[in-house]
Amino acid sequence: MKSQRASPSRIAVPPGPQVRAGAAEPQAYAFGPFQLVPGERILRRGHQVLPLAPKAFETLLLLVRNSGHLMKKEDLMTALWPDSFVEEVSLASKISLLRKVLEEAGAGGAYIQTVPKQGYRFLPAVTRTWASGPAAATPIQAGEDAPAERPIRFIALPFPIVNGDQRIAFLGHSLPEAISASLASLRSLTVRSTLLAAHLAEGQPDPRRISREADVDMLLAGTIQCDGDELRVTAEVIHAPTGTLVGSYVCQTGRDNTIEVQNSLVRGIVELLMLRLTERERRVLAHNVPSSARAYEFYLRANHVQRQRTFENVSMARDLYRECLDEDPDYAPAWARLGRCYRFLGKFGQEGPDSLELAKWAFHRAFALSPDLPIAHNLYTQIEADSGHAQEAMVRILGQAERHPHDPELFGGLVQACRYSGLLDESIRAHHHARRLDPRIVTSVAHTFFLLGDYPSTLAWYPPGSLFYLDLAVLAASGQEAEAADLLRRRGAPGGQFPPLLESLRFFLQGDHARSLEIVRQALAARRAWDPEIKFYLARQLARDGAHADALRTIRDLVTEGFFCSAALQCDPWLRPLSHLPDFQSVFDLVLSREAEAKAAFETAGGHAVLT
Repeated sequence: MKSQRASPSRIAVPPGPQVRAGAAEPQAYAFGPFQLVPGERILRRGHQVLPLAPKAFETLLLLVRNSGHLMKKEDLMTALWPDSFVEEVSLASKISLLRKVLEEAGAGGAYIQTVPKQGYRFLPAVTRTWASGPAAATPIQAGEDAPAERPIRFIALPFPIVNGDQRIAFLGHSLPEAISASLASLRSLTVRSTLLAAHLAEGQPDPRRISREADVDMLLAGTIQCDGDELRVTAEVIHAPTGTLVGSYVCQTGRDNTIEVQNSLVRGIVELLMLRLTERERRVLAHNVPSSARAYEFYLRANHVQRQRTFENVSMARDLYRECLDEDPDYAPAWARLGRCYRFLGKFGQEGPDSLELAKWAFHRAFALSPDLPIAHNLYTQIEADSGHAQEAMVRILGQAERHPHDPELFGGLVQACRYSGLLDESIRAHHHARRLDPRIVTSVAHTFFLLGDYPSTLAWYPPGSLFYLDLAVLAASGQEAEAADLLRRRGAPGGQFPPLLESLRFFLQGDHARSLEIVRQALAARRAWDPEIKFYLARQLARDGAHADALRTIRDLVTEGFFCSAALQCDPWLRPLSHLPDFQSVFDLVLSREAEAKAAFETAGGHAVLT
């Protein structure tokens, strides 16, 4: 595959071979277990769609059209690259890729014969299927309701900085992350997370290993070099299962114009993979690019800074997003990420009481500018659920899932929205759906299993590195209080001081119920911006310390605040004593009523079909 040097504003993808004028093209070619569909640019094996890059597809199409006949190398190269000079290795790489794809699909190695010094011959018999009229030999433009084939699974690795220039160090992770965020809006792709990409890129990345571990078809890798004020980005798209190069690009521009690099690479990947975009997807991509190169640099720097979510880093990222939006107030992704910064800092006490309203306003701007922006929908779910609108979040996500059915982050958000609405089975189904799309995605399903009283599953799905409270709560609820106390003591206080939830648990485990109750009551009276789930855990602590009436009153308040779960009231050993209170049945009936409303909303929004 030759390296294509492109101007920053355009990556050229040469046109493929065309059927001669006036010739009718079969609707499909069948050979062995395969079916090649020219009009759809698809190779199928049964119901499975095998991803092929455009030049590999065109090479196979030429061979299949002329099955049984020798296709000379020069004729193939002229048809495949009519306006370019390429070496024979380019053709050989396409033949090698095709053999690997066919072999991995169970076809052995006897489909393409090499005729030494001459060319190639396609050996199997080919059956042609004709439609009522000739089929076009060009890709079909997908409409809004076009049937979806299996999406191409894609991952973008971090781009190493090859000359060690610290001025551009932020681009190594933030540029491929921005490219991934843009491509995630496309129905024809499933984009793996940048956190997973960073993990897999450690050491010497091997495409085949990455293909297995991340379950991906295509991989983007690259390097970044800065020479004075010139920026040079070299990127390669690789067919990960075989390690075969599909396309390579060199983009060179000014160091202050990285926005053009993203534009070029996103367009190049879309063209190279022959992705069929709907009009909605074109609009979303248009809003993923700011009008100002300076704004884009602020945006990428902010993304880089908040990779470590400390208070200091998120505060710095917030200020950088503000500078980005001062330069370009119409850049929707920056508004969405700014909203998340406001919420994070407000939720953990680093901002004033207006932080939640600022977060909501930022997301309001993002949706107004780009209603279908996936990153905005993904990030807004937690804010919406924590603000008492989990049911609305659930309905919104289900609507978006119809447009972006291959976005695992959407279904990760649905796990939380369903749980807050008491729909625990649906929450677990959303988790498994997200995992089918991305086997490495981390969701909040551990909290769902905790509400069900399924403690082994809680620990199994509690994310590594999230060791904060839930594993301690499982030990304490299971009667292993000594083990919980020992684990809490060994873990230590984050930042030197336990938050109220852990501080209360610590005194409870020490047998000081009075001090434990005092801490919980002070926390609830402070009316801090607790998310409902933390408030629920505080209510459990009230119940365990014997303040049953206060616990039931807190749970009733939670129902009005948009968090309710009848299963927890029945299954949680710390909450069982509440059933003896005279007001318990009225609270329980209220919870059941709200769950019925949420269930009806889920079904009306097509939730069962979305999760099928």
